[in-house]
Amino acid sequence: MKDSFRWDPRFLIFGLLILGACQSSRETVIQGSLDPGPVNLPTIQPSISKLDSPTVVYPNALVRMDSLIFKYINARAFPGAVISVGKGSEIVKMTGYGAYTYRSRQRMLPESLFDLASLTKVVSTTTAAMILYERGQMDIEAPVSRYLDAFNTSERQSVTIRHLLTHTSGLPAWHPFYQDGIITREAVLESILSAELLTEPGEEYRYSDFGMISLALVIEEITGEPFDQWCTQNIFDPLGMRSTGFRGTGESDPAVVPTELDDYFRNRLIQGEVHDETAWTLGGVAGHAGLFSTAIDLSQFARMMVQRGSLDGRAFLQPRTIDLFTAVVDSSLSTRALGWDTRNLNDEPSSAGLYFGPRSYGHTGFTGTSLWIDPDSEIWVILLTNRVYPTRDEYKRFRGIRGLMADAAYEAFFWSLSNQ
Repeated sequence: MKDSFRWDPRFLIFGLLILGACQSSRETVIQGSLDPGPVNLPTIQPSISKLDSPTVVYPNALVRMDSLIFKYINARAFPGAVISVGKGSEIVKMTGYGAYTYRSRQRMLPESLFDLASLTKVVSTTTAAMILYERGQMDIEAPVSRYLDAFNTSERQSVTIRHLLTHTSGLPAWHPFYQDGIITREAVLESILSAELLTEPGEEYRYSDFGMISLALVIEEITGEPFDQWCTQNIFDPLGMRSTGFRGTGESDPAVVPTELDDYFRNRLIQGEVHDETAWTLGGVAGHAGLFSTAIDLSQFARMMVQRGSLDGRAFLQPRTIDLFTAVVDSSLSTRALGWDTRNLNDEPSSAGLYFGPRSYGHTGFTGTSLWIDPDSEIWVILLTNRVYPTRDEYKRFRGIRGLMADAAYEAFFWSLSNQ
């Protein structure tokens, strides 16, 4: 990554001196022992930490992120994490913590490759839809049946591209196909494309993997190319996301951050293959999951989005397209925009924290990933973890960290406003 900043070891010394003193005023209580036995905690990797940046008004907030992450590691919410924080085009912090597993000596680094899970829905599928919309190749108001014959039925004819993007198509959320012995790509797609609608299109919000899987098939029909190859050529390569892409199944890769010790389907450690069972059965390429990336690459993506479609002076998307796809569509149904989610403004805790503005948009991933962008303050925060290692069953220990990271990021730039 090109960056004019040169690491000064004094920043690490400064951070270590005050690491234990900085605590969030709203840290959640982590369920589980803070002394779970021996845990290997490699030291912080100071890739980028611009504590002296003129845009940072409260460096302690960036340092506090370190103590928060280690607190969650000690509670076994996840064995390791990487964060990236920026404002506009500037990256002010990008740091790796912990290791690939609790006993591993393989440290988390900004270049560590993570299974993004449902971040796939926005980084690949929604972005592809934005590009095709701009090119006039996809009409978001058009019925899906214009592109997919499987939707040309009396029940599905009124389902539109907009319905797929907003999770209001009436399609089921997901299904554990492997439990029914449906373990081939052809059989899974047949089941998804013939699934009965649970509600009338546009009537109810239901977060649906089926909808995003269908949208990726639409994209393939429009482009005439495999979804993964088209995304690489039209999204990842142009944005300099050199490590980002979909991966095949059936072979492990120890260089990739592991996810779960699967004892229910694949019966092995999932490492270098997609964690999501449906995406795995589809061969690793799907519209809802399957994308792998790094904090370095996702920072490129976030910088482009927050700069309204431009990256390092090069136009990638039009500002009006970003505005269209990141605005709430129907607040009476959900907080969803087109593909993206937006900050929850009710009393429930938001993974965007307390301070990100009402126009903020982002997404989360089941494996422990998230990306949030506040277009008004131009702040963005990326959190990558493997919280499903060794098992997905300890989410209560993970809960809260996303919002805490967003709050600390905001405080770094707007300390006085966040403490009024």
